[in-house]
Amino acid sequence: MNRMKAKPELKGYFTLVLHAHLPYVRHHNQEDVIEKRWYYEAMTETYLPLLQVMDRLAIDHVDFRITFSITPTLLALFSNPLMQEQYRVYLNKLIELAEKEQVRLKNKPSFLPLAEKYAAHFLELQKRYESCGGNVIGEFKRYQDNGFIEIVTSAATHGFLPLMKTEEAVKAQIMSAVRDYKRHFGRKPRGFWLPECGFTAGIDRILKQAGIAYFFCDSTAIAFASPQPNRELYAPLLTPYGVSAFPLDPESSKQVRSSDEGYPGDFNYREYYRDIGWDLGLHDKKEWSYIMPYLLPKHERVNTGIKYYRITSKGRHHEPYQPKKALERTVEHAYHFVSNLQKQADHWHRWLDRSPIIVSAFNAELFGHWWYEGTHWIERVCRTLFHDQHTIKMITPGEYLQEYPIADVGKLNESSWGRNHSAEVWLQANNDWIYRHLHQAEEHMIQLATKHEHLARHGALTAGVLKRTLNQAARELMLAQSSDWAFIMDAKTVVDYAVQRTKDHLGCFHHLCDQIDREQVDEAFLAELEKKDSCFPDIQFQDYISIHPVSPIPLIPSRLEWETLLEETKHRPNVFMLAWEYPPKNVGGLSRAVHALSEALAARGEIVHVITTSHYGAPCFEKMNDVYVHRLPVEYSGDTHFYHWTFEMNLAMTDHLVKWKENGGRIDLLHAHDWMVTHAAKEIKASYGIPLVATIHATEWGRNQGNLHSELQRNIHQLEWKLTYEAHRVFVCSSYMKDEVGRIFNLPLDKISIYPNGIQIPSPLSLIDDQLDKPAKANKIIFYIGRLVYEKGIHILVDAMPKILSQVPQARLLIAGTGPMEEALRDQAAHLGDRVLFTGFVDDTYRAELYQSADVCVIPSLYEPFGIVALEAMAHHKPVVLSDTGGLAEIIRHGVDGYKALPGHVDSLAWHITEMLLHPEQADKMASHAYQLLEQHYQWSHIAQNMLQEYRKLTYDQSSIQAYVNL
Repeated sequence: MNRMKAKPELKGYFTLVLHAHLPYVRHHNQEDVIEKRWYYEAMTETYLPLLQVMDRLAIDHVDFRITFSITPTLLALFSNPLMQEQYRVYLNKLIELAEKEQVRLKNKPSFLPLAEKYAAHFLELQKRYESCGGNVIGEFKRYQDNGFIEIVTSAATHGFLPLMKTEEAVKAQIMSAVRDYKRHFGRKPRGFWLPECGFTAGIDRILKQAGIAYFFCDSTAIAFASPQPNRELYAPLLTPYGVSAFPLDPESSKQVRSSDEGYPGDFNYREYYRDIGWDLGLHDKKEWSYIMPYLLPKHERVNTGIKYYRITSKGRHHEPYQPKKALERTVEHAYHFVSNLQKQADHWHRWLDRSPIIVSAFNAELFGHWWYEGTHWIERVCRTLFHDQHTIKMITPGEYLQEYPIADVGKLNESSWGRNHSAEVWLQANNDWIYRHLHQAEEHMIQLATKHEHLARHGALTAGVLKRTLNQAARELMLAQSSDWAFIMDAKTVVDYAVQRTKDHLGCFHHLCDQIDREQVDEAFLAELEKKDSCFPDIQFQDYISIHPVSPIPLIPSRLEWETLLEETKHRPNVFMLAWEYPPKNVGGLSRAVHALSEALAARGEIVHVITTSHYGAPCFEKMNDVYVHRLPVEYSGDTHFYHWTFEMNLAMTDHLVKWKENGGRIDLLHAHDWMVTHAAKEIKASYGIPLVATIHATEWGRNQGNLHSELQRNIHQLEWKLTYEAHRVFVCSSYMKDEVGRIFNLPLDKISIYPNGIQIPSPLSLIDDQLDKPAKANKIIFYIGRLVYEKGIHILVDAMPKILSQVPQARLLIAGTGPMEEALRDQAAHLGDRVLFTGFVDDTYRAELYQSADVCVIPSLYEPFGIVALEAMAHHKPVVLSDTGGLAEIIRHGVDGYKALPGHVDSLAWHITEMLLHPEQADKMASHAYQLLEQHYQWSHIAQNMLQEYRKLTYDQSSIQAYVNL
């Protein structure tokens, strides 16, 4: 009886990343210089051979995956007609030299076969190059479109981002790269290669703004992240801004890179440093005449790519290269590499809740150029993983994120893949002089871009000439920022060239800026620069427009923009909302509620300002979706208690609003959110007679179920009362809250209005398909999201899990969010193993993915004034089980739109969740009813419209009173 061999269990994934980069070395007025040879050699020894590898794999139906990082400067060289034509000339000369070598070596049997192989190889490369008409980019695009490779981008000129002074400069490098990628590949990039893997906090926010889903980082970025990642280096870590960081694996990379232990040092491989361009003609004039036409025009020696010796040993003795033996070693080394990958995956698979991913990243030029056999090794690794059915599989980062959208969240350590995992290579005694010049240039570029944002005629300069000049200035600055120049100065190779390139680009930059300032652009000079440095045709100088404009009035726009803003806002009422948190600062539900309400009001034509606190990486002032957001820094010591910190915040808010008002700004209505902003609201109301509205999102009395034991609790309660007393109107989110606020603060009920929290319902096209990892597809996912605090009742949900698992063994609880109870909850859930997972903080995109993975969403609160997370679940068509308490109980009808469990009751909660999981059709029916309810009652646009009526009444009444007083 024939028995089929069981397929091995998948234990892990392997991602091979090849970082392909060269600085912009076009040199349009020089035919053959050493820097162009860098490109020609890389094309001949790396890029075309890699295309040949992929051709062979595809022909043999090998399902491989490789991730390529191709920098914009290299794409510019690939696509430049001059470089394409000059490469053809170079390749023809190389073929000519290889043919001559067969004649020269006809009496040397040890070397003649090698000369013949080179001749045949170069002809094959020529054939491959011409088969695509020199369009190498199109060939890479074809393999990406067919799903074999994933191409990511990098900073425009490979500038080392952590050493740039301004956020605008970092943004310009990233946005230019994204636009250039889209021009070449017809889509936006999902991934990003940080130049030199250089990371510092805030870069992830800019990547997020650019639409980047993931990037690669050095292992130390993750190893020393905070908090320490549960999955260590074998899964991506989500940054606070929602971008996935894939750490490079030092163990697997060492097998290739190490100068002592790495495969390229094997004695059977070809010796890089023995090239006929250096060997011939040392003592023989005839040989010199022979090799001279294939060197540089000024007869400088250079590699030709024809080498006849193997490494042999570390001494002077060398023996002829034997290609057959070398290829045999690539097979052995590929098998060894894959075996070690398997051991790594085996180990981590036992400890992780998912298949680990091992990311090995290398400079692409290592393969074929430095390590001649390296491209064959890559091919053999791909074939070994495919044909031998190992328990590890190749994958791209994008595919891994689709399979495992859930990840830990943490703050990455500042790092690079350079010496000592720091910026040392790019900032030391040999190159530190460049940064004062680069930083000055950044600031000058920002100044000019901000000044000429609207491209109005500047003296004698037309808008067209001004735009061209600003764009070229941006190009010159970016080219000066290339990390290659500082790297070369550190390595002490072609230092004079690196210094000259830095100075030349900065000189051209300043020349252009001076011409703009003088309103006299030399268009012939500009045209010459555009011809010489012609990369990035879609560059936009506007990327440098200041995000932190300087002004006599702190934290609001520059004088010019300030005047524009006054003009924009002077004819209509201005509403100022005060809230201690606002995106991207998301500590609790208040941030999202204020965010949604302010944008809904702005969408209806209201002028809305939000006064909030600063958040690292976010601009101090911006107009975001028509809402003017002012983020104020708050001075405090690191150990200041939150309650005392709010006093400092109120001082900052008051000071800012006074300056705004006294410099001509208009404030028609104040809308204060919760007790934290009481002092500022009261002060501005009293000083300027401005009507005040207060929204009470929750009360200290309710959070503590009426037991105000501590002085802190009583102080907060007193501030809440004071805010409701000072306010002309008090808004709450539910009937339950209206009764509570009226009772505990002794307010007349006609002073209180109910405005439920709402939600922006996503369109059907924007809803994300279920993308939970494959092992979890078989699971039943229970999802909780919110602050990890006692009143949210998460401990009740964890206690309910054993009862749920007894009925639904495949149940799994995902807890998203952070808070003071996190450690206690982790300890409480430890005995349940991987049945309970904590994701930490999640951003909006990740939140949507988690909702889509859920089978039931649970809100087990002990106290809940409203419960916006219930609306979020309903908006994603997910069935809900919530506590029958507070405003939460008012949202749904029990048994129709979802289930209400007894608050704090483990058995009740467990039973209702189990019912949802065991009867999915009934659960889906409830979810559909809940969605209809949501459409009818909980859309922010409707809520904002009703609230505007109260706003108008207050501002109208105040205007009438003021007019009467003036009489």
